[in-house]
Amino acid sequence: MRTYYEREDKLEIELIKLEPNCKDRQVFEQINKEAFPLSERMSMDEIFSFAANTDTDVLGIYDVDTPVGFTVILKNKKCGYVYYLAIDKRVRSKGYGGAALEKLFETYPWLQIILDFEEIDANAENSAQRLRRKEFYLRNGFHETGCFTMLNGARFEVVCSGGELRKDAFKDLLNVIHAHRPEFPNVLI
Repeated sequence: MRTYYEREDKLEIELIKLEPNCKDRQVFEQINKEAFPLSERMSMDEIFSFAANTDTDVLGIYDVDTPVGFTVILKNKKCGYVYYLAIDKRVRSKGYGGAALEKLFETYPWLQIILDFEEIDANAENSAQRLRRKEFYLRNGFHETGCFTMLNGARFEVVCSGGELRKDAFKDLLNVIHAHRPEFPNVLI
């Protein structure tokens, strides 16, 4: 019998809305710690508090009953900003990230899905990782917008699904984050 680490068929994942007291909370906390540097990371308590006060969905990514990651999407009527997408390091590069994005498109077909990632910089210590990340998003339904966000002095490239970036709607979402977390600038370059 194959485990979820050895699957060769198309992944059939589920996105399940998470509550603060969810049974797999510790798994998601560990994934969060491993996936994001401290300068970019909110704790799960902060994520759930933010979600409770905004139109944000915190979604567990499950393969059958096994949590393999989570994503957080802040929404308005026109777009959804995926500001967290994290896959368990034990199953990265196994198709779960792409399957999760596909499921997001299915779950929110009326929204333009937007996300950002560290700008490509050949001099950065993690330049190869940044390039792989960008290539991954471009292969999985996103396109370049020519826009950037900022966090702690670093630039993050913005990509989106669908047509031209809905800048005004995205700026509204950046303002929501900034109102709750002033350290996250509401700047779109």
